[in-house]
Amino acid sequence: MSRPAVHLRRLIVTGGVTALGLAAALALAAPSATGAQTAAQGHQAQGHQAQGHHTKVTVIADHLSNPRGLAPAPGGGLYLAEAGSGGKVCIAGGEQGTTCLGKTGSFDLVTRHGVKRIVTGLISGSGEGGVAAEGPVSVSRGPDGTFYGQFGLNTHVVPPKGTIPAKLRAAALAELGHLVRVSPHHSVKVVSNVGDQDWAWTNARVNLAPKSFPDSNPNAVLSSHGRWYVADAGANALAEVHRNGVAKVIAFFGVPKGSQSDSSVPTCVARGPDGALYVGELLGGFYSPGHARIWRVVPGHAPKVWATGLTTVQGCGFGHDGAFYATEFQVGGLNEDPAASPAGDVVRIDRHGHRTHLGAGQLFYPSGFAAGSDGAIYVSNCSIAPASGMGPQLCRTGGQVVRIG
Repeated sequence: MSRPAVHLRRLIVTGGVTALGLAAALALAAPSATGAQTAAQGHQAQGHQAQGHHTKVTVIADHLSNPRGLAPAPGGGLYLAEAGSGGKVCIAGGEQGTTCLGKTGSFDLVTRHGVKRIVTGLISGSGEGGVAAEGPVSVSRGPDGTFYGQFGLNTHVVPPKGTIPAKLRAAALAELGHLVRVSPHHSVKVVSNVGDQDWAWTNARVNLAPKSFPDSNPNAVLSSHGRWYVADAGANALAEVHRNGVAKVIAFFGVPKGSQSDSSVPTCVARGPDGALYVGELLGGFYSPGHARIWRVVPGHAPKVWATGLTTVQGCGFGHDGAFYATEFQVGGLNEDPAASPAGDVVRIDRHGHRTHLGAGQLFYPSGFAAGSDGAIYVSNCSIAPASGMGPQLCRTGGQVVRIG
């Protein structure tokens, strides 16, 4: 297996060698079996005692390749962004080692009858063996049987002409960083090149994050009230995409003084019962546990921190019970050490601020979140695993979608 590596943003293209970032603001490749056996531990929630909760976790789909964002679909199903397993065109060199490119990504429909790939042949870049792919990263239900799909990264990471096959390069240019609309008949139309627009925004504001900017890596899309909102993990921002495709940054998420990183890494966005937008972040400026925050955003006003004390948030949303849920990708803090635990969790925050931990010890590198019409919640688990898994003791049946409740 390849050496573990963490990629918090896309790497710079230099010397004709591409550096496609992996796994929606991060990529943790092939952790050791020792780490896989480490169970999630309870947290202390700021202001409230965290509560353990033994909840049934049921696998409803597996043998998926890097499953990421989830969204409710008509009829009780789920839309899924499957980042794919890279491909056979591998480029060596650069900070990350080797990136393998292909068109193995897809947008799917998950139902009780199985997984149907609605749109296939989408760009995918992964580590060797299909681990920690980047490509389609998020989905959101639209009106009249449509849904919206978001690709990660931006076209500035695409290698120059002659480096990879022309058709593969064209696909990368046409898809990376783009927001698309998928019709009921499964035709695909580009809505916005939000990734490139966010990159340009950061390029004009390098002073906001001088160690990271310019950068852009859209990680989540929300279709709501006729607009689209994109949480950009590379730009540390929330963008509102208008009907003409123009993406306007409506919130920037800074980090506290003395942070280990100059990036907050926002990873998810949800509409709350109060009409406000809620944005979760991966780091909050720190790799250690307990620094990720949830922001409350009202367009036209400065964002405010709504919740603290979380760790490596990747997916979030509200359930039908009115509670807020956040998936924690790695409860021990973002850690590339081979012995680091891959254990993840889901944190439920009720209307009174009390917290409950769901699925501890049963989730590994969870990512996307969706509230089901049946009152259960759904999470993409083993979200950086290819369909073949990550070894005999970790994610043996590949990426999964699981039901909790």
